[in-house]
Amino acid sequence: MAILKYSFSLTPSAAPVPAAPEARHEYAYSEFLLELAARWRQLPVQDDDTLNFFSDEDGAAIIISADFYEIPDDKAQGLAETVVASRLEAIQKASAGPVQVLHRAIKPHSGGVGLELSFAAEAESEHVHLYLGYVTSRKVLNFSMVCQPGHGAAALFNATVSGFRPRLP
Repeated sequence: MAILKYSFSLTPSAAPVPAAPEARHEYAYSEFLLELAARWRQLPVQDDDTLNFFSDEDGAAIIISADFYEIPDDKAQGLAETVVASRLEAIQKASAGPVQVLHRAIKPHSGGVGLELSFAAEAESEHVHLYLGYVTSRKVLNFSMVCQPGHGAAALFNATVSGFRPRLP
C-alpha cells in the first residue's frame, strides 16, 4: 500500500488585485454620444457626416454616419429595408468571396421613435461586419464595425456599442 503525502496552506491566498479601469474617451455630437476605450483612435475623414475610429489592438474599425432626411412614417420601413440591403450589397461587392448574413433585423425602436436596424455578416476569411442603425422621422443614423473573423467579434461589438448613445429622433 502506497501512502501519498501532500500539503496545503490554511492561509487564504491574497485576493486578486482588480485591474485598473481602462481609460475611456467621450465624444459628444449633436446626434449621439460616444464613449470609447482609449485604444480607439479617430481617423481623418473627408465627409462631415462620417466618423472613423480604428483599434490596432483589436484590428477593428468603427464607422459612424448620419444622413438627414424628412422621412414620413409610411416610408420608414421601405427606407430601412433599402438601407440594410444596400449595405449588405456593398459588403458583397467589396469582398473576394461569399458573404454570409448571420443576423438581420428591422424592428420598432423600444422608445417608439422610429426603427432599429441591425445585421451581422461575415465575408468568409476576411472580415465580420456588425451594424446597428436607426431610421427616424429626420435621419438615418449608422454605427458599423468591421473586425477580424472569429468568436471575439460579437463580444467586441457588444462592448463597444454599449458606449454609443444615439439622440433620437
